Amino acid sequence: MNNVLDSYKQTFDLLKRHMKWKVSDKRILMTISSIYVLNQKTLDVDRFLQLADAIKKKAGLFSSIRSHPRFTTAAMLDVKLERPEDKVDQLHELYDLFREARFGSGVFTYIAATILLTNGQLDPRVTILHAKEIYDGMKREHAFLTTSSDYPMATLLALENRTGIIQHIEDFYNELPKHGFRKGNDLQFLSHILALNTEAPKHVLINRVIHVMDSFVQAHIKAKQMYYPIIGMLALLPPEEYDIRPILSLYEELNSEKEFKWYKDINLILAASFFMNEKIEKNGLAETSLSTILEAILQAQQAVMIATVTATAAASSNNSGN
Repeated sequence: MNNVLDSYKQTFDLLKRHMKWKVSDKRILMTISSIYVLNQKTLDVDRFLQLADAIKKKAGLFSSIRSHPRFTTAAMLDVKLERPEDKVDQLHELYDLFREARFGSGVFTYIAATILLTNGQLDPRVTILHAKEIYDGMKREHAFLTTSSDYPMATLLALENRTGIIQHIEDFYNELPKHGFRKGNDLQFLSHILALNTEAPKHVLINRVIHVMDSFVQAHIKAKQMYYPIIGMLALLPPEEYDIRPILSLYEELNSEKEFKWYKDINLILAASFFMNEKIEKNGLAETSLSTILEAILQAQQAVMIATVTATAAASSNNSGN
């Protein structure tokens, strides 16, 4: 895990040097750095910035992607595609297809379009319509909880192309509060994550979630609702592969770094994500369907983190302008 931390810090330092006048919120740079490290890609700053500029130039005058989201979007395209600069037009075309299907405008729709683009769908219209059906199903079950922030997860679930997915989600959502979990958007996200697993029985996954949650509490990590998604992620690992100790070690190292010490919530999410990534690589899990599921979840987790960070940055910018 030390190599991962070194790569992460080096990537962050490189971004900070080249982007200090472009991005004021360190969390955006942290998120971009994590995207490169999780995908084991070396950052070429010039290529990355050119790609971000290309995304901005193709966007409408009032498009949300002209701001900070263009950088995180550029990172996702850069690590997933051979020639990302050739796919910028397609990204905007997919965004327009989502809008035609009555998805709202904004950052989350661009993230959903990015997920679709990087998964190389032959017939994106079919997947987008399926994603809308899933989203509408979520909305029927939880009208106030379900928002545009669920667009990326609806898209990932649509890529799985499974029947009865909404009921599957609801089963988890209704059962977990019996074990101390609080209802809300984070529990819904956790339920979405568990629903991606088609192999383990529901009661097995629920027991794994409880075990991971208990390990957090025993390690004196407050069981915040915002941690539910990473708890769900970790619960997808085979029980013998899960160990909170290396996660805690990396978390503490990140907290001790001057650049990162004020961002403990993101540090924990990243420590868990790096741990998951290492397990996939070292234990042959990349050859199983678990690899596909975890990749999807990391994309979704990054999507939420990206959107949360960019929304906070936008609010700070607006407040400073008043």
